[in-house]
Amino acid sequence: MDTDETGIDVTPSIERAVSIFEHWEEWSDKTPKGRVLKDDLKTLLRTATGEGLAWRQVYRAAEALEELSKDRIEFIDHSRHGKMLIESLSARSGDCRSSSAATS
Repeated sequence: MDTDETGIDVTPSIERAVSIFEHWEEWSDKTPKGRVLKDDLKTLLRTATGEGLAWRQVYRAAEALEELSKDRIEFIDHSRHGKMLIESLSARSGDCRSSSAATS
């Protein structure tokens, strides 16, 4: 689809978010409470896109993914693990809100 059909201005952050989403199952780890991606996102994204990225660009992509997924995948700052993307089992089953408990 082009941007006129979606109503979304496709920015580099959104393109990177789509790349994360396309690789979500491959890059994230399955946990008893859902899926989590907490390590090497910058390296994974750089390899997938062929871009040299700053951390701020990676964070903007993660924030865009959270917005586009309607919070199904959340970008959080965990007190022990740092910044991470999480998708709880409840989000996968249709519950709109996921819990940070998925990372405990």
